Amino acid sequence: MLKDRLKQARKNAQRSQVDVVNAVGITQSAYSQLETGRVASSSFLPAIANFLGVDAYWLSTGKSPDSFDSNEVIKPTVVSTEIKDEFIWIDVVQANFSCGNGESIEFHFDTINGKLPFPPSFFKDKRVQAENMRIIKAKGDSMSDFIKDGDYVGIDLAQTEIIDGEIYAVYFAREGMIKQIFKEADGSLILHSLNNKYPDKVVTEENGNNFKIIGRQFWRAG
Repeated sequence: MLKDRLKQARKNAQRSQVDVVNAVGITQSAYSQLETGRVASSSFLPAIANFLGVDAYWLSTGKSPDSFDSNEVIKPTVVSTEIKDEFIWIDVVQANFSCGNGESIEFHFDTINGKLPFPPSFFKDKRVQAENMRIIKAKGDSMSDFIKDGDYVGIDLAQTEIIDGEIYAVYFAREGMIKQIFKEADGSLILHSLNNKYPDKVVTEENGNNFKIIGRQFWRAG
């Protein structure tokens, strides 16, 4: 059961309940209900698994993540047994998006490196359609302390219209990166890093031919 795996993972990691609560931002009451079995799902499970150093799929189901076929077509899998155990599994896609200076990458949304579970209520709360969500992995420290190296980042592929000041996964000059975007009066875009040691990148009409918004960042865990 989830409660048993949760206790096992926490004890193996030599962490207290308070450690978990402080690390992932869940309330003490909500976490206690997970460990006592009163609640069987939570949108915090991926973050808890990451903090405790275990696989999120194993933590939620007790099964090995190897049971997934890496050639599976990208679609979230709805697992329905009882209502309380219902999850929607979202693909972690092969796309290391840089949160540093950027690096030349080739991202493949048809290659799956795992899945993370979310309850249906998560998508309702975030106002995101499950089929439009992908999870990518951040690399570098340009967006710290908000997004750290190795964090899982949820992006909404349907949200490609730029909202001033929001954070997006973008592709620019053969680099994948996660940046805060600001619109300028002259039509240019500022790709801003939260870590001030990294200079802003400017997208203009002249250099913006290869600029593309992949999706808006709306969730992270790490």
